[in-house]
Amino acid sequence: MVISIAVAMGLIISPESLIILGNGIGNAGVYFILSIAIAVIFYMPNVIGQSVATLAGGEIRLMKATLGPIASGASSLCSRVAFTICALPVLLSTAGFVLNETFVSWFPPFLFAHLLLIVLAALNIAHRKAAEVVQAVLVSLVLSGLLVLSVTGITSSSITGSGGETLALTPGIASNFGAMATAVLLFVGFDLMFLSARRKPDDARHAINAMMLAAIVFTLWALASFFNVPLDKLQASTIPYSRAARAIMGAEGRIVIGVVIIAGAASAVNVLLMGVGRMMTELASEGLLPRAFQLGEGRDAASIVFLAGLPAAFMLLGYAGEPRLLVYVKGALLLWLLHYALMHLSVILALKEKRGGLIYMMSLMGVLVFSASLVVLVYVSEG
Repeated sequence: MVISIAVAMGLIISPESLIILGNGIGNAGVYFILSIAIAVIFYMPNVIGQSVATLAGGEIRLMKATLGPIASGASSLCSRVAFTICALPVLLSTAGFVLNETFVSWFPPFLFAHLLLIVLAALNIAHRKAAEVVQAVLVSLVLSGLLVLSVTGITSSSITGSGGETLALTPGIASNFGAMATAVLLFVGFDLMFLSARRKPDDARHAINAMMLAAIVFTLWALASFFNVPLDKLQASTIPYSRAARAIMGAEGRIVIGVVIIAGAASAVNVLLMGVGRMMTELASEGLLPRAFQLGEGRDAASIVFLAGLPAAFMLLGYAGEPRLLVYVKGALLLWLLHYALMHLSVILALKEKRGGLIYMMSLMGVLVFSASLVVLVYVSEG
């Protein structure tokens, strides 16, 4: 159970999620905290849809049978694979610079980034069980650090009255709607648990537990940030988590958030290699990728080497800090939402003889929710 929850939370608790969370609070205030709860509700149909896909032999097989090989393969590649290739350099370089600036100033950040990538890739290929245990440790570090900072921030602000804001709803929910919509991005990646071969009867329950736990921690961290940092500072910052941690605990907070960010980045990289690597192997077994990706099939070796190799090359070529890479990451994240909508459409097509059933209606809700979320987020990005 612990490992399944840790795998489901691996990408959810990444540094990128903390940026979305901090900027969301800065833009929408306490309305964003409300949107976290709404986002969790939106993801419940996803859990059911993934469970149905698992019973049908896996998401890839179900989507191939209902939507066709081209749509199935393109959706998986343009969302999860593209996100992994573009996000890994960002996550790893973030971990490297945090290590350099917070703990060991003499250690080259990109050397640490490459070493971390090599270790995690090798661990996933050589010993998957060990990689899962490491995942549980990394997630525990992130959650522990955020809880310490959150509880300290909430209690100290209530005692001293420090911080920038009071807990009150600002007028005009419509003006905050765009910022609130970004909360749906916080829980993207829970499905990596289903892709990482952890397919057991309790998987749906573990996925729900993971998102509920993440929502609780996010809410506490959002409140701590809200009480201790002026909203305009959170809104404009590219590292809102660092501002909040320093405001809450000073130099000690900087150390704690440093551990959180490094562990969170490693957690995200580990689970992406684990889940997307397995997905690519399955795509190859279904004839949707070249057979070369079936090499080392039991360990997903070819897929993991591919997923680790391209980001390593990007970092060597100096693309890790490129603004356009962040644009590609955001684009792939939006396509992941589209993939969720297509997955629900696949379930609807598979259950076309049982229209009106609970699963059918939940999948219909999933198509509508994630299609609408995609449209809103694209509109907000363009605006």
